[in-house]
Amino acid sequence: MKKYRAWPSILGFSILALAVLALLVSTLIEAWVYHYSGGLVGILALLGAAVAIFHEAKHLAQKKNQEHDLLDLIFQGLAVVAGSMAAFAVTQELGLGAVVSASLIGLIASLVSPKTSVAAYCGAFVGMTSDILFFNYYEVALAGLIAGVVFILTIDTFNGFGGKLGTIALVGTALTGLSLQREFIILPVADMQTNAAVMAVAILATPLTFYFNISRKHGPVLASSIVGITAGLVLPVIYPKIGPTLSVVAICASFAGMTSQDRCPTFWHILITGFFTSVIFVYSTPLLGGAGGKLGTIAFGAVLGTCGLKKLANGLITFLKPKNIDQGN
Repeated sequence: MKKYRAWPSILGFSILALAVLALLVSTLIEAWVYHYSGGLVGILALLGAAVAIFHEAKHLAQKKNQEHDLLDLIFQGLAVVAGSMAAFAVTQELGLGAVVSASLIGLIASLVSPKTSVAAYCGAFVGMTSDILFFNYYEVALAGLIAGVVFILTIDTFNGFGGKLGTIALVGTALTGLSLQREFIILPVADMQTNAAVMAVAILATPLTFYFNISRKHGPVLASSIVGITAGLVLPVIYPKIGPTLSVVAICASFAGMTSQDRCPTFWHILITGFFTSVIFVYSTPLLGGAGGKLGTIAFGAVLGTCGLKKLANGLITFLKPKNIDQGN
C-alpha cells in the first residue's frame, strides 16, 4: 500500500468546485435574464452550494491522508475510460440513445463488477456526449482518460454527493471539446408547459432513485440505472414530442437521487434537491449542450445547494437557541 498524498485531493476538490460553481453562476445569469423568479431560485442554489463547498473544504483540511493501492487507482481510472467507450459504442452502433446507453452500462457494471461500477458509470456519462462534439472513439477515449484522472484525484472528496460522477465526466468532455475547438450545442429555454413537465419529472425521479438507493439498498449506481433505463424506454413512447427531453430530465434527477443519507437525511431534503435540479436544468439549457456530464453537474449543484442551505438553517437554529434559553431564565 502506498500513501495517496493530500495534494491530489486538494487538486481534485478544486477542479470539482470550480466546475460546479461555473455552471451555477452561468445558469443564474441565464435564469435572471429569462425570469427573476428563476434567478431567485438560482441565487439560493448558488448560496447553498458555496456554503457546502466551504464546509467540504474544512473537512478536507482536517482529514488525515488516506492510503490507496496505486494499482487499484489505475484500474479504477481505466474503468472510467472503458465505461466511456462502451456507452458511446452502444449509442452509436445500436442507436439506443444516450440515456438508455448510459443506464445500460451502469446496470451491467453494477451486476457484473460492483467494485468498478461507480467508475464505469462515471465513464458512461462521458459516453453520453453528442457525436456533434466527438466524432470518433479516439476523442471519446481522450475525454474518458481525463475524466479517469479526475476520478482518481477526487476519490477522497465530495463523497456521498449525487452528481459528483457527472461533474468529473463534464471536466473530461469540456476540456476535450475545447481543445478540439468544437462548438457546444446552444438550445433555447423551453416553453412553460414543457418546463412544468420537467419539474414534475425531476421532483418524482429524485426521491424515487433515493428510495431505490437507500430504502431498497440497491446502491446508487443500480438505483440510477433503473430509473434512467425505465424513463429512456417509456417516456418517449408515452409523450412522443417531449418524451426524449423528459427522459433526459429523469436520468439527471436520478443522479441527484444517488446522494447518501448522510448528505440528505430526510424525504424533504431530497424533494428540495429535486426542485433545484429541475430549475437548474431548465435555465442551463443554453449552456454546454451535448457535453456528457452536464446532467450530473446539474444534479451536483442541486445537492450541494440543498446541503448548504441545510447547514445554514441548522447554524441559525443553533445561534438562536441559546438566546431564547437566556431570555427564559
